[in-house]
Amino acid sequence: MIRNVPYKTKIALLTLIPLIIAIIVITLSTIKQTNELANIQAQNFEQELISLKEKELKNYLALAYTAIINIYENPTLGKSYAQKEVYYTLKNMEFGKDGYFFVYDYDGVNVAHSRKPELEGKNLFNLKDENGNFMIQDLIAQAKKGGGYTRYLWDKPSGGKSIEKLGYSIGLDKWQWMVGTGIYIDDIEKGVADIKAKAKKTTKNTLLLTALIAITATFLTALVGFLINLSESRLASEKMRELTHKTINFQEDERKRVSRELHDGINQLLVSVRYKLDTAKNQFTKPSTDQSQSINKVKGIIDEADDILSSGIQEVRRISRDLRPTVLDDLGLFFALNSLIDDFSERTNINVSYTNTADKDNFNYEIETAFYRIVQEALTNIEKHAKSVTKVSIDISQKRHFINLIISNDGLGFNKETLNKTNPERGLGLRNMVDRTELLEGNLSVNSSIEKGTTVIVNIPMA
Repeated sequence: MIRNVPYKTKIALLTLIPLIIAIIVITLSTIKQTNELANIQAQNFEQELISLKEKELKNYLALAYTAIINIYENPTLGKSYAQKEVYYTLKNMEFGKDGYFFVYDYDGVNVAHSRKPELEGKNLFNLKDENGNFMIQDLIAQAKKGGGYTRYLWDKPSGGKSIEKLGYSIGLDKWQWMVGTGIYIDDIEKGVADIKAKAKKTTKNTLLLTALIAITATFLTALVGFLINLSESRLASEKMRELTHKTINFQEDERKRVSRELHDGINQLLVSVRYKLDTAKNQFTKPSTDQSQSINKVKGIIDEADDILSSGIQEVRRISRDLRPTVLDDLGLFFALNSLIDDFSERTNINVSYTNTADKDNFNYEIETAFYRIVQEALTNIEKHAKSVTKVSIDISQKRHFINLIISNDGLGFNKETLNKTNPERGLGLRNMVDRTELLEGNLSVNSSIEKGTTVIVNIPMA
């Protein structure tokens, strides 16, 4: 499906898709940060209000305790009378619209409740709120500790339904009583909900603004891309024609080379064999008095023809290897280069050191072929053109995301600036090496001087 998409459309998509993805990521990030900020604000708001409510509750209970302390600690009053006085004092004390006080003994029996007198005398120790919390037990536990806060659900007198309530309780240990009060905190929930609603509205506005920016940016990018494609189409066509011309020339040069190899090598050897066979044939047709001498002469001619044929076979194998070595396909780059280096050393008596520390999993077909051809071209140039070379070094390694090939020799070197001017044919091999490297999006550099030899450095991205 993607293959059927026009090239210009692919370029446009490569431009627009990252832009759209970036806008989406920025939008989602903004929404996430807005929500997180809203949650933090809501938490801070809730904690601040809870802190104020706790202080308020503590003050209310301090007032209640002040009102009953003289009765509670008066040793001249009887216990029953004092308890009754405290009972009426707390029942008549209220604050706000829904504020009141309540009293339980430590066994959970309700002693006083101004808003729900029907609870008085009942044991509510095991009473649970709608969340399953033992609220009376928790209030009594906080009272025994010297005073503390408890959150639970309780019916709101003015609302008629269970609302979250913040309670504070203290203990009258001498009577085993718990005195408490509470404040409904539904207003806190409303404030938190308002903050989240504002955040939601802000998020909605952000989405609308981002959508507007995205549409505008997409339109402008598409327009710019269209104009660039319009202006670059001719240049792309010229480059394509240049590449096609370059490829055709490369193919023709390779065909010329193979043609020369066949004509100057194989053809001459076959002609020589034919000449030898004709000579042997003529030897049989000549009358001879010494039959054994004639046979020995024919045998010598055939042996010479056999030697020539052996040379021809070796020449065919060399040409075949130059076109595409089978060892590269069968055993890989390491063994193919070893074979190439062995042949080079045998022909030239030049010592070659070869190391390969790169991970073979990072090589694909294209990289192996490119490296083999570059090394082959470099060794050919050394054999044909380099002077005073005694040793060659070939090193393949990997660093980060690149595979590196370094070929160096200790010969006299050359001047790169004058190479193509003085001998264009000699620079053809180097250009082929550069072309192979650029096809794999790599980089090739040559460092050479008359005194320090030549070093070829190739860097190709991993497969």
